[in-house]
Amino acid sequence: MKAFTKAATQNTPEINFDINKNIFEISGKSFPEDSQGFYDQFLNWIDETANEFPENLIINFNFYYLSSSSIIAIKKLLLKLKNFEKSGKKIIIHWYYDEDDDDIKRTGEDYEKVAGMKFSYIVNKE
Repeated sequence: MKAFTKAATQNTPEINFDINKNIFEISGKSFPEDSQGFYDQFLNWIDETANEFPENLIINFNFYYLSSSSIIAIKKLLLKLKNFEKSGKKIIIHWYYDEDDDDIKRTGEDYEKVAGMKFSYIVNKE
């Protein structure tokens, strides 16, 4: 199965979802000019490949900036993941943040409540 990968740009995060390697990561800053267009291609890929995802998914989020439109797109992703969880898959969310970045940590906590999923919070060591 083909992976979904996008290299980071000045305004967009790196996305690396590789079913074959069981790697699921989004990292960097996210304030694309067209958040819906940027994330919709990724969300559509998830819809097309959902039945091929492994039973246990570990999703790593490592943002250091999220625009308000990106926040909406990531919420859509989390709701898709919640549906996978309801269908019997085990979803583990790792939310990385810098120790002094309360905003990103708080965003993860908000997502955790909205999606109704358990997150693990991990301080970046870099």
